[in-house]
Amino acid sequence: MPIPDSIRFYTYFPLLIPSIPCSIFILYHLLTNRTLRQALNNHVIILILILGLVYELTDVIWLMHYYRVGICLFQIPTFCLIWVFIDVGIFATITILVAWASIQRHILIFHDKWVSTKRGCLLFHYIPSFLFLVYPIIFYVYIFIIMNCEEPLDYEIIRCGYSFCALYDPIIGTFDSILHNIIPTFIIVTFSFLLLVRVLWQKHRLRQRIQWRNYRKMAIQLLSIASIYLFFYFPSMIVYLMFESNVSVSDGAFDYYFSSLFFIPHIIMVIPFATIFSLPELQKKLKINILFWKRPVHAVAPRTIGMNRTGNAQIAVITQTVK
Repeated sequence: MPIPDSIRFYTYFPLLIPSIPCSIFILYHLLTNRTLRQALNNHVIILILILGLVYELTDVIWLMHYYRVGICLFQIPTFCLIWVFIDVGIFATITILVAWASIQRHILIFHDKWVSTKRGCLLFHYIPSFLFLVYPIIFYVYIFIIMNCEEPLDYEIIRCGYSFCALYDPIIGTFDSILHNIIPTFIIVTFSFLLLVRVLWQKHRLRQRIQWRNYRKMAIQLLSIASIYLFFYFPSMIVYLMFESNVSVSDGAFDYYFSSLFFIPHIIMVIPFATIFSLPELQKKLKINILFWKRPVHAVAPRTIGMNRTGNAQIAVITQTVK
C-alpha cells in the first residue's frame, strides 16, 4: 500500500529540523578540535556528515516541497538534473563510505600498525577514502550529465522522472543497484557484525580497560551508523537481490521494496544523531549548549535606595536583577 504524500511530508519534517543543526554542531567540533580532526577514525565520518548535510539542505527539502504541492520546486531541466544527481549520487556515495568505514574499523582496531607510518596511512586510509568519495561522483556525473536522456521530463513526477530515464538501460541499472547499493549494504552489515564479535572477543582475551575503551569508542561510532542501514535499508536490499536473482517474489514483497525507498532520506537524517551518540565528549558539549539556551534571561533594572552618611542624605543607584 503506497504511503500518502501528506504522511511522507510529516515524517520528514520533525526529523529534518533537529538533524540539520545537529550535523552542523558535530562538524564544527570535529573540524575545529585538533585532536578530533586528526583522528583517522573521524575522517570518513566527517565526509559522511558533510555529504549528508548537503543532502538534507537540498534533496530532503525538495522532496518535502513535492509531497506538499505535488509538483517539482523548479520546472526546468537543470534543476531536475541537479536533483536526481544529489538524490541518487550522494546517497550512493554515503553508503559506499559507510561500507569502507566498516572495513576500515578492522584495520584501525586490529591492524593499527598498518597505519602507523605515513606510507601506511596513505595506502590504507587516504587513498581508499579518496577513491570511494570520488568514484561514485564521477560515475553519476557520467550517467546523468554526459549520457543523453531522450525521454521527456514530467514535473509532476518525483525528481521529474529523470532517475527512471537515466537508468532505463537494464545493464546500467543493474550494475548501479548491485555495485552501489546491494554490495555496500551487505558489507556494512557483515563487517559490522564481525567487528562486534572481534571487539567482544578482544575484551575477553586482553582484559585491558584502556585498550577496550579505545576499541569501544571506534566500534560504537560505526555500529551506531550501521544499525541504521540494518533496519532501514538492508531488508529492501534482500528483496531486490531476490528479484535480480529471478527468485519468485510476492507482490507484497515487491510493494514493500518500493515503499521502503521512501525511508532512504530517514537514513541520512538519523546519521547525525547516531554519530553524536558515539561521541560522549560532544554529548556533554551539546547538553551544555542546550542548557545555556534554555536558561531564563533576567532583565536588569536600576533600583534607587537612600543612604544616610554623617547626617547628609545621599542617593546611591544600584542594579538589581528582576526575575
